[in-house]
Amino acid sequence: MLANLGSVLAPHLTLQAQWTWIFVKGGRTISETAIVTNLNNILQHSALPLCSLSELGLGNSSSIEQSRWQYCATEGGMGELCDEHSPLPLPVPSPPSLGSEAAAALANIPVILTAGSRHQYLRHTLTTLLSTPGIQVVDLFVILGDAPPPTIKLLYLLNVNYTILPVSGNYNNKLFTYYRNVYEYVVQKFAKAPAVIFLDEDVEVSPDFFSYMSQTIWLLKEDPSIYCINAFSATGFRELSYHPSRLFRGSVQVEWGYAISLNFIKEALRMWPKEAHGIKVILYDYFLYTFVSKDRECVFPEVGRSFHYGAGTNTMTNLITMERAFLNKTLLQDFGVKLSNVDRLLQAHWKEDLQHNISQATILVGNPCKDDLVPQSLNSTQDHRLFVFYYHLDKFEENGIEVPDVTQFYHLYSCFGAWSLSEQGQHKGVGILSLANNVTLYVVGVPYSPYSNLKPNWVPLWDIIAIPEEEFIIVDDNMLHREEFTVHVPNINMTTTKLISKLSGL
Repeated sequence: MLANLGSVLAPHLTLQAQWTWIFVKGGRTISETAIVTNLNNILQHSALPLCSLSELGLGNSSSIEQSRWQYCATEGGMGELCDEHSPLPLPVPSPPSLGSEAAAALANIPVILTAGSRHQYLRHTLTTLLSTPGIQVVDLFVILGDAPPPTIKLLYLLNVNYTILPVSGNYNNKLFTYYRNVYEYVVQKFAKAPAVIFLDEDVEVSPDFFSYMSQTIWLLKEDPSIYCINAFSATGFRELSYHPSRLFRGSVQVEWGYAISLNFIKEALRMWPKEAHGIKVILYDYFLYTFVSKDRECVFPEVGRSFHYGAGTNTMTNLITMERAFLNKTLLQDFGVKLSNVDRLLQAHWKEDLQHNISQATILVGNPCKDDLVPQSLNSTQDHRLFVFYYHLDKFEENGIEVPDVTQFYHLYSCFGAWSLSEQGQHKGVGILSLANNVTLYVVGVPYSPYSNLKPNWVPLWDIIAIPEEEFIIVDDNMLHREEFTVHVPNINMTTTKLISKLSGL
């Protein structure tokens, strides 16, 4: 295989060979060397010719093109902005319109993009956003905390409005203060805005982002039990995302790409401490969820309209969670999707529909970590099937709010390959999972959930604490989805002897 890829030395390597190979993927070998007779170190030096960008802009009289290539000569990792063969057109061409109805729904709603020193991230986020159908560039504002020259020059090239706010501190303390300053700025500058859309510099939006927002943002005004509209899907793992037109509501924090009302921003500012000292929660989004939301919920899609691709202050400390929770999400690539039954997200309608669906669903009994819990005979040609699974879930008080016991739902949701580390995404103790294109599962926690009364008396309650040892072993092993949030290093016990044996086929 290596020889077919272009290696000259691979067929001649011995078991103890030291070998290096530098090659262009799908192309030519740049350098290859090996020591095959004894164990010595290799020092390989290769000169790689880089494309010179200095002359690309010289023949163009446009000042913006001159500025582009001067920028590209000093900054790397800038993608299509600095592609010498087919560079991004500047100014970025206007994307398609979504029509007058969508434009009216989003009128006077600013789009705030929070950013700092990660200009490579910002480039990707902005160029994607500027190409999204329905974007109104006049409503787009970048608010910088850190503002190094490469970030400022990028915003100049893309002709995007920006302002700089003073920041201080380190890590989450710094971010906590920065976002408070952002909210204060928004209240002052956009005092008459009906709502505000927020994005971060490491969030990619779907082509359907503004279409989605235009169809849902009115819920913030009409339903006081809803405090945010999330474009990010709290439950939208690739294995659980099938219906682009489907929406949910549940207990969830503002996530990556969200809309909130100006009234909620003002409410948050009244509670926001000037200093992070003395407060246990200094993640701004979790602060809003824990202290400000007051049992209100957010709307979110089954298939995400935003994608959190960046690694920052928090995600860098837990790359396994980042891989599973953020990078394993679906981002819709269509636009103009007509959402289903948006009005049924209003609290009274949502409760009515949920009670009806749960009461009509087929009750499942058994071990959730066995692959035979849900009938395997279902296929996409059958009518949509509803199932419900009841399990024991207690509650306790946290920050004055009743919350479900994470120790009880953790294993259960892990069995289904769903988010299991917190209650976020659930509605009043009910999780809604799309297990297949035509299968919806309602997971009801009893007695915590107000929907507990829908459980017939004859139905046994699955209880992680009370199940027999042999059943707990199945859950603990979780052969269905054991990899999702588990660090797994397959070669952690590899030795030189084992490696030689494996490579030699012995």
